[in-house]
Amino acid sequence: MYPIRFEPVYQNYVWGGDRILRQYQRKPAPSGKIAESWELSDRSEGMSVAANGAYKGRTLHDLVLELGEQLYGHGKKFDKFPLLLKIIDAKENLSIQVHPDEMTAELLKGEPKSEMWVALDKGWVFAGLKKNTTEKELSDAIKKNRVEDHLEKIEVMPGDAVYIPGGRVHAICAGSFLYEIQQNSNTTYRLYDWGRTERPLHLKEALASIHWNDVKSPKMPHHHLESDMHHQLVSLLSSPFFVAVRVDIFDHWHGTPLHNTFQVFFCMKGDGEIIVDGSREPFHPGMTYLVPAASQSIEIAGKCEALWIRLP
Repeated sequence: MYPIRFEPVYQNYVWGGDRILRQYQRKPAPSGKIAESWELSDRSEGMSVAANGAYKGRTLHDLVLELGEQLYGHGKKFDKFPLLLKIIDAKENLSIQVHPDEMTAELLKGEPKSEMWVALDKGWVFAGLKKNTTEKELSDAIKKNRVEDHLEKIEVMPGDAVYIPGGRVHAICAGSFLYEIQQNSNTTYRLYDWGRTERPLHLKEALASIHWNDVKSPKMPHHHLESDMHHQLVSLLSSPFFVAVRVDIFDHWHGTPLHNTFQVFFCMKGDGEIIVDGSREPFHPGMTYLVPAASQSIEIAGKCEALWIRLP
């Protein structure tokens, strides 16, 4: 096995900018406005295609079907890759929205979606309703264009993690630059879109999806896991859907093969190499690699900061 890198899939939503292309020195896109770069996606509206190695030119969906448990983990069964990973550049505010959890998604015929954001720069997000907000108060605020009065606004600094389980109202604010980890879903119910009229709202579905008694803090505390002279591991989130850890690499880190899950590595800053089963690939800011579950050895060499993502 080897570390698989995929061609980015760009989405030119109305609120996007051009920072992804500038910051990571990527090739120009067909449209100058890039809201999201889908780094790892098994979806028909944005399918990942391998960019390196023996699987170059193959879609992620092909690899899921062909490699099965060798790719995603012993004892697991998926008909599509379970996560969707993105870089998000919010030049303008995103819509105020909510995603359904498993139970609500089944009732509304949508896909369940829990997600988390890792801040790549300083910014702001809305995450969660203010305490004791009622459905009537929120509905009235929508009519008066005052929805943000009922939302918790949170400042994020580089490396901060914010968790958005299904049912939590949220929005990414203008100027934010984030890495998003989510269930493989594209079901979004918009409550408010800042006066933009080109996209529909989904008030009935959104109000039915909200967890009105959600009082947990969206901003996740960091927990130190281990460290030595060569590396440090910091836990960002452990959820039922994905686990995220920050890996600070001072000169090298020998990872542990995990045969019950794939592993994904995103370079947040610094430079190095990712080495899997003897295969070496450059590891520079903005690069995402998928390491199959059947891999026997994993190492990152250099001085860099990586986001490490896997299944629970």
